[in-house]
Amino acid sequence: MSSQLHDIQSNFTAYLRDPDTSAHPSDVPLARMRVYEDLVFRNISSLLTNNFPVVAECTGGDWNAKMRRFIRDHRAHAPHFPQLPLEFLAYLDSLSQDADRDEHAIVARFPFIAELAHYEWVELDVQIAPIPAVVTDADPIRMDHRLVLNPTAHVLAYGWPVHQIGPDFLPLEQPQTPTFLAVFLSPNAKVEFMSLTPLAALLLENIDKAASSVADQIKKLSEQFGDQVPDDLTTDTTNLLDHLRSKGLVYATTVDHSGGEI
Repeated sequence: MSSQLHDIQSNFTAYLRDPDTSAHPSDVPLARMRVYEDLVFRNISSLLTNNFPVVAECTGGDWNAKMRRFIRDHRAHAPHFPQLPLEFLAYLDSLSQDADRDEHAIVARFPFIAELAHYEWVELDVQIAPIPAVVTDADPIRMDHRLVLNPTAHVLAYGWPVHQIGPDFLPLEQPQTPTFLAVFLSPNAKVEFMSLTPLAALLLENIDKAASSVADQIKKLSEQFGDQVPDDLTTDTTNLLDHLRSKGLVYATTVDHSGGEI
């Protein structure tokens, strides 16, 4: 690439990113550059507003300014436009970690913004996932049932109650208790949201790491609780599994002694 062509492209894109402080290319009419710049801003802003509607609502008048700064400052690596929401998550994460940046002010005003945006992205990711093929035994949960997590499921742990945040609830103090959630696609292609107890979150994380029998999962939980094993761990776990299976979050299959499905 010639130096002259590189300079033309750099000046052109600099104006598209930051028309307020960048000079428009002298060989392109200003009116035309404003059309290009407006198209870039509207396309990116529209995509991200549709992907992060609650974040946009919560931040109100700061949203357009945030879009301007994102376009100006972030250097995306994703090759496809639909992957831009992931770039926005990376941008918010960088703001959260760098208190010296001017744009960090929005994190100070909305300290939950990075987690809320991630929660909204998860919903989109689940929405476009293939419908899971449910293979589950209809019998009540037994110790020999092999447990498998719904392949579309995201088991999440947040410091903020992201599922409750909206324009009418903008917390500034992070609760001492974390929020555990599951987001997944049901067999009828509906996105489901579920609040989880610490026991449910731990159980689902264990199932996700290793699909094994109910007995093995209870044994694993017992080891993790150590000296603080609940008296009713087995009963609580089997009741919980029945509930999770009824929602389509966990599948239970019958296995023979050789490990194959019957």
